[in-house]
Amino acid sequence: MTEEFGVQGEWTLAKRHTIRWAECDLYGHVNHAAYLIMFEDMRIEHWASLGQVLRADAPGPVVAKLEARYVRAIGFQEEVLLTLRCPSLRRTSYVHDYAVWKNGLVFECQALLVCVKDGVSTPIPDEARRLMVERDGARQA
Repeated sequence: MTEEFGVQGEWTLAKRHTIRWAECDLYGHVNHAAYLIMFEDMRIEHWASLGQVLRADAPGPVVAKLEARYVRAIGFQEEVLLTLRCPSLRRTSYVHDYAVWKNGLVFECQALLVCVKDGVSTPIPDEARRLMVERDGARQA
């Protein structure tokens, strides 16, 4: 898939996505906010792949900061590839890189995620930390 979409670099997760009408603006281009919503499912999928669950009584990721760069427009019914990787982590937080690809890079975003339980930051669970480092290649920041 990486060659088909012009993907560069190593990514932990990749998922095909067809642009829906609901994701487009008046001009038929993907709305700026829709890019961020596209990655919510992948964020949850990554957390589950770390052996974690999303429940009110368990630690879970909360987006604390986003930095996005829109490279070029895409539109309705275009097929793209969404990618996610986890380049770094700290005690209670970690970083996700997101990208959308179609004939090269379309959109990129970096998110700072904080592990939260009962409304306060909490250490990343040991098993999740281990997998981020060993499987995903995250480095301690």
